[in-house]
Amino acid sequence: MKIYIASSWKNEQAVLYLAKYLRDRGYEVDAFADTSTGRYVFNISEIGNPKKIDTREFMGDKRTIKAFYEDKKWLDWCDCCLMVLPAGKSTHLEGGYAKGRGKKLIIFAMRGFVKGEFDVMYKFADVYTDDFGAVIESIEEQPNKSR
Repeated sequence: MKIYIASSWKNEQAVLYLAKYLRDRGYEVDAFADTSTGRYVFNISEIGNPKKIDTREFMGDKRTIKAFYEDKKWLDWCDCCLMVLPAGKSTHLEGGYAKGRGKKLIIFAMRGFVKGEFDVMYKFADVYTDDFGAVIESIEEQPNKSR
């Protein structure tokens, strides 16, 4: 199984740990923060203070465009999008795009679900959990297995 890990830069260390953990178990993994694979890695801080940049400026920057196509390439490649919470708008768009393309979507609240932070659209996910064992079980589940 090919897994795309979507999350926030705030979770960088956890994402790198998850990528290594899954690779060590034989999965192919893309992680947005992992330069070891030759992946183009982009952090918004490279552009400057986000409070001084509007959407048009941001979307027109060469680095933003390159980052978009890099992420899309890996989203198209994957079989499964592992969305690690807490995360922001971009991560949620990645999860929605992956699900819309017919990929498995797993939402993992690694610090537990926070009261008041939820979305009705999480029902699109194949699994939403705060139990890492359930994440692994879902990854290992056969794609044609009925629910």
